[in-house]
Amino acid sequence: MAGKTRVAKYQADRTNQKLYFCRLSCQTAGSTNDKQLYQAHCETAIFHLYGALLAFIQELGHFYSLNITSPTLLDIEQALGERTQVSPEVQRLQQLQQQGFVANIERAYERCLYAVPPDTIVDEMPSSDSAAPDLIVNVVTLSNQWLPDEATIREWRQQLLELIEQLRAGMVEF
Repeated sequence: MAGKTRVAKYQADRTNQKLYFCRLSCQTAGSTNDKQLYQAHCETAIFHLYGALLAFIQELGHFYSLNITSPTLLDIEQALGERTQVSPEVQRLQQLQQQGFVANIERAYERCLYAVPPDTIVDEMPSSDSAAPDLIVNVVTLSNQWLPDEATIREWRQQLLELIEQLRAGMVEF
């Protein structure tokens, strides 16, 4: 009961709902043989996954009693800096935005919004030697080689879910 109270207190229900919608979209994508429906469901899953990330950032804003309607990690960091506070949750998310599955989610979301120029070669692997295995994106069709398949999206969803659970467990009254 205490867990549910804490979760409700910081507006976690929307985060959980977006993660659930992502899972449903992946299930639907996995059960279709139509390539365009598959793409549509994968894109929907990415939108919900990115929405879960944004909802969790809003959850952090509520946790730190910040009056910011649509906070970014930078907004939270700056507001807490004015109070001489630091958020380990924000620091972890910023680290994963630089390199990790959060960067992959954000990149996939942006690619759902904006067309890749026609003559662009899509290179998913960074040029540095620190390439992580989670940066590999499976090809759906040649025209949509930027789109991760539903298995990749499921993996990102699981990683985000586990991260959110870890961060929530560490969120205590300050």
